[in-house]
Amino acid sequence: MGLIQTTQQDYYNNNSGFGNYQFTSLEDIINQFIIAYVGENKIISKIKRADVQFHAMRSLQELSFDTFKSTKSQEIEVPANLSMVLPQDYVNYVKLVWVDSSGVEHVIQPTSKSSNPFSIKQNNDGTYDFDTDNDSIYDQNSLTQQGVIFKQFSPFDNSSAVLSLVFPVSNDLPTGDLEVGMFVTGSSDVPLGTTIASIDTVNNQITLSTTPTNDLLGTADVELRFTKDNIFPTSDTLNKYRSQSSVTTGDDYDSDTRWVAEGKRYGLDTERAQDNGIFFIDELQGRIHFSSNISGKTVILKYISDSLGTDAEMQVHKFAEEAMYKCIAYAIMSTRANVQEYIVRRFQKDKFAAVRKAKLRLSNLKIEELTQILRGKSKQIKH
Repeated sequence: MGLIQTTQQDYYNNNSGFGNYQFTSLEDIINQFIIAYVGENKIISKIKRADVQFHAMRSLQELSFDTFKSTKSQEIEVPANLSMVLPQDYVNYVKLVWVDSSGVEHVIQPTSKSSNPFSIKQNNDGTYDFDTDNDSIYDQNSLTQQGVIFKQFSPFDNSSAVLSLVFPVSNDLPTGDLEVGMFVTGSSDVPLGTTIASIDTVNNQITLSTTPTNDLLGTADVELRFTKDNIFPTSDTLNKYRSQSSVTTGDDYDSDTRWVAEGKRYGLDTERAQDNGIFFIDELQGRIHFSSNISGKTVILKYISDSLGTDAEMQVHKFAEEAMYKCIAYAIMSTRANVQEYIVRRFQKDKFAAVRKAKLRLSNLKIEELTQILRGKSKQIKH
């Protein structure tokens, strides 16, 4: 009947699975719910296992957002382009920090004063340019982004990095606006970070820095996208945001000149009244953009997910196990036909009480820690 099936020697000699006893897998939650709640003379007389699994996954998802300890983290060194790709299972961020030489975390503040908008390609007279490949022929009815060039290529294979361009109707040289070093995207068969290594304007061919991964011979023509300086197209707003230098000055707050301006710093923006840097998230491209003073620093992104990314993370803390059962039961009863309203209300109250109890348990409040914090409240602060 015991829940522990391994010996202590096997547990401590194993390099993984430490601390897993505090969790119950979602599979076990579903099995135990069916045993306890489903059957003759039970709350739920009959239900498909697939329905229980759906409500269990939805309950796990909702509890992960504000009840479970589901915070994840990723650490990178900010590159020269001052951006970071959002994690694969990212839902929302908790906070962003950079780490100094002592390992101390400094919170990076979000900014609402900048963004990376869609930069429309325009002609010299200000009208919108719908020519995607710069051959003086309108190619589409939708707007074209500034700094992005599209070109059609004949089907290629993974035995060569040389690609042949398809001639446009105007018979202009299609390689005239391409440059060596441009980033190439637009196909999953072109590895990320691939650039133009060389251009043959006579044969209308380009050579990629990386050989394509798959064989596309025999398929239709392939359209690739070319951008300069960045893999992802950027706007003038973002470029100016990146180029802005941040200067930190060591003010002497005890000097007499400071007292003259006391209480007169009108219009101070608290968002920028710090030297830890700022960031904003480009949700459309899935990237985080940092201010220039973060370049080269170690940055940690702490974020939350929905606990459904992999089978390994589909688990429930034992403090919230009862809350999961109540959430599943309420979800099932509230979506069934011919269930009296007072029964649904009862399950709703049970769910609310169970989730509240789980939050209190998982908050992990310790009387000694609270006492230590409250001791500092009696200290006199000198101004």
